[in-house]
Amino acid sequence: MEYPPIRGGAGVYCEELAHASYELGGDIEVLAPMGASSNSSVNLSQLPFNGSQDWCCSWKIKKFLKKQNLEKTALHIADPGALRAMIRFGWTLPKPSKLIITIHGSEIPKFSRNPVERLFFRNLLKKAEIIHVLSKYNKEKLLRFYPNIKNRILLIPGAPARDIIPKSNPLENKDYSKKDLVLLCVGRIHPRKGQLLLLQAIEKLPIQLKERITCWFVGPQSKLGYAQKIIEKSNQIGCDVKFLGDQKNKDLQEAYQQADIFALTSISQANSVEGFGIVYLEASAHGLPILANRVGGVEDAVLDGKTGLLCDPQKQNQLQENLKKLIEQPEKRKALGEAGVAWTAKHSWEKIAQRLYELA
Repeated sequence: MEYPPIRGGAGVYCEELAHASYELGGDIEVLAPMGASSNSSVNLSQLPFNGSQDWCCSWKIKKFLKKQNLEKTALHIADPGALRAMIRFGWTLPKPSKLIITIHGSEIPKFSRNPVERLFFRNLLKKAEIIHVLSKYNKEKLLRFYPNIKNRILLIPGAPARDIIPKSNPLENKDYSKKDLVLLCVGRIHPRKGQLLLLQAIEKLPIQLKERITCWFVGPQSKLGYAQKIIEKSNQIGCDVKFLGDQKNKDLQEAYQQADIFALTSISQANSVEGFGIVYLEASAHGLPILANRVGGVEDAVLDGKTGLLCDPQKQNQLQENLKKLIEQPEKRKALGEAGVAWTAKHSWEKIAQRLYELA
């Protein structure tokens, strides 16, 4: 139920994995909501309704799948909306020839609150031949929820989106000695993404450091009250702040190229967590040092002290000190950025497709 032009982590995952599978010769059909699009040649079938996690959408997914020849089909439930539909109604459908499920992170707390949904969630996991997770954090959470599936969990981290990564060596024209720096944050404007924490850290910097940075926020406003709070705070912190909104891949790629530091200081909430963080790898692919919080699966995307600096979200002064360090120390930015490029090169959607779908 998440697919481009929506650009969340699950949407990127679905589109990139489908494209990689197609390029490897896989016979794959993508079922995506009305209005979905892709610049890949993959077989994309639009469902006659919009995607969501509500009961109505789940019922429509169930009705659509019931008309398919599932007994002869390998079915991959790759995003939270489709997973919730299968939890609710999958038991009414014929068992696919092979069932693959991806858990991005927030599904575990969200779909285990209600005792009935919790039971149906476990029953669905029990039927799956492969359960793909992108981080050690997700694997540990899933095993606590249902230990019996240990041998069917496949841990393979994600990768950057193909249209975001640089077309040439990003380090060739990178000037780590610049005085005036662009601090880039990519993510929907939402409490879990921690933009307020980042602004508060900037506010506490010495004036001479604040004058050196321009802060760019890229992403849609998904919580208007929180977004208003962010805008108000941005006018108080003493440095230039720009809100660039949701951007197409080409514009996002340019933002990464022009930036000098990447910061996304996510926090964990009761029913939502950063399960991995594809944007961290995208930033590393552009040679950017990363500033992030040690929450969820972020540690699988950002190597602390090697590709970025991770902070304890409960210690605001740590975030401020690490930000100060990245602004003041060009050699630190350079070392983290160069290591990030090498680290990102180890990740690919082709590897995921090969292992999930047993493609050559």
